Amino acid sequence: MTTDGSGTIDRAFLQTVRKAAGFRASPRQIIPVVRALTARQRPVTPEVVARLLGEIEQGERSARQRRNAELWRELGTYLALEGKPAHPEAQRALLGRIRRILGERHSDRVLLEVAVALGAAGYPIEARTVADAVRWLESKLGTTLTAETIEPYLAQAVAAVSTAPPPAGQSRRRSSGRRAP
Repeated sequence: MTTDGSGTIDRAFLQTVRKAAGFRASPRQIIPVVRALTARQRPVTPEVVARLLGEIEQGERSARQRRNAELWRELGTYLALEGKPAHPEAQRALLGRIRRILGERHSDRVLLEVAVALGAAGYPIEARTVADAVRWLESKLGTTLTAETIEPYLAQAVAAVSTAPPPAGQSRRRSSGRRAP
């Protein structure tokens, strides 16, 4: 078992992750990765955790990424699980794309909470999907969102965007078995 239920990492697991990663990973780096793997029902082995840490920890974290660091690491883990670039710069770029869609009205923490909720539910993390979930939250709660006010509604927001029809002019890619003329 990797944690004792209190959010701490078992010492033997920690040592094995450090050996596999080749650097002194801290429990605060490992816990978000374990949380994301567990949410996606993926194996939580020292080798898998070490590999994901290598992907999300390469590069420099900005000052804004040191705030809410667990959420940024969890976001990076979901991106890595989807085969997308997961390093800190890629994480910042994703939030930049979300901001281009929504504007600057929400904090990083709100956007991260929504993105992580989508990832935990097994949905691909895309800027448009995160923005759609934020808009759904705005429709329920108004335009001033905080992490505390959205928390009770995150599951509903995820469900709403996972079943919503695509925006006008866009279609979901599904194979109908036919070729375009």
